[in-house]
Amino acid sequence: MLRDFGKLIELAKKLARTILLRERIDEVDTSEELNQDEREYIMQKLAEPSHWLERSRLKKEVDETHAREWERLRANTVADSKLRHLKIMVKVAAVFIGVAVCTYFFSIGDFTKEGTGSLPEQESITLELENGAVEKLSKSYNRQFKNSKGNIVGMQKFDQLDYTQTEERSSNSDNDEKSIAFHRLTVPYGKTFQLVLSDGTRVHLNAGTSLKYPVRFVKDKSREVFMEGEAFFDVQKNKGQPFIVNSGNLGVKVLGTQFVVSSYPEDAFINTVLLEGSVGLYKSQSSQKKNKEGYTLLEPGFMGAWNKVEENISIKEVDTDIYTAWTKGRMVFSHMKFKDIIKKLARCYNVSITNNNVELGEETFTAAFDVKIESMEDILESFKRNYGFDYDIENNQINIY
Repeated sequence: MLRDFGKLIELAKKLARTILLRERIDEVDTSEELNQDEREYIMQKLAEPSHWLERSRLKKEVDETHAREWERLRANTVADSKLRHLKIMVKVAAVFIGVAVCTYFFSIGDFTKEGTGSLPEQESITLELENGAVEKLSKSYNRQFKNSKGNIVGMQKFDQLDYTQTEERSSNSDNDEKSIAFHRLTVPYGKTFQLVLSDGTRVHLNAGTSLKYPVRFVKDKSREVFMEGEAFFDVQKNKGQPFIVNSGNLGVKVLGTQFVVSSYPEDAFINTVLLEGSVGLYKSQSSQKKNKEGYTLLEPGFMGAWNKVEENISIKEVDTDIYTAWTKGRMVFSHMKFKDIIKKLARCYNVSITNNNVELGEETFTAAFDVKIESMEDILESFKRNYGFDYDIENNQINIY
């Protein structure tokens, strides 16, 4: 039986594309992945009624969910003569075939990881410790992190780093800010990662994000972190210790709430989108940090955009689901210029995109994609069908003409 997971995924993609293009499954060239016996076995399994029924049930469920999302997205999109609506392209067939085939291989109890070495190598997620040492994190690991005293301060559980299970104990020196130990978690393009801070606050880091935070928050002092990139925060409530996110020249102060901060260096704005609770926005390192009247307050369902050049904040009502879609493995663009869309695609897929088509860069699109299923090429083809252009891909470099 086929035990190379990389080859299994490639086979699933081939079969999925075949179904979507309405071609015959038995015409798929699987000679590189399977021998004759393996091909015959898989084709037999795919033809079994039980598998077709399960795939049909899942497909109906996914289609209904995405149909509701698309209608909501269209209802919240501002009309524009140049607006182009892209159909939601969800390669559900890949999921169904993957489930059918993978279920069998795992069920025989003889699956190994020998094929993972063939997967393309990417930059690692890294954790910088208090002593400056840098550790590479893999989502397949469970491990512990200790401080200089040998006490456990954090535990990794696959794609999450948790600081709530700590062996550190309070001491008189804990109230000294100089004694606060910081870690820095950096997530490269093409990946995401989750973090649970010592107070229980949950942070979901998007691709290309760095967060500096205390290993353990100090009693009676503000809970303060520093970030660059994009992250979703679900802050644990504590009236006695406000939670502060510092990003560039913007400060975000909260007591307990859910919000997203997006602050990539190449973007002109630092955006804060509030889902629930309330937050105060202010210019960092100013008197406004202590003066509540100087805050710009956000209400749920609104976004505060900090202009990096003019250093002012504008407020507008938004569909918050668009700004949190990435936490669920989706990308949603509403009335967005193509030149801004490719920035997000480059981060998500860890590629470099050069657009030589000036007119295309200014065109606006509304679209939604599932990054767990659709490749960068799938997405480019979707845009190409709605706006004719040419492109080429060489390694991780994409040129659009």
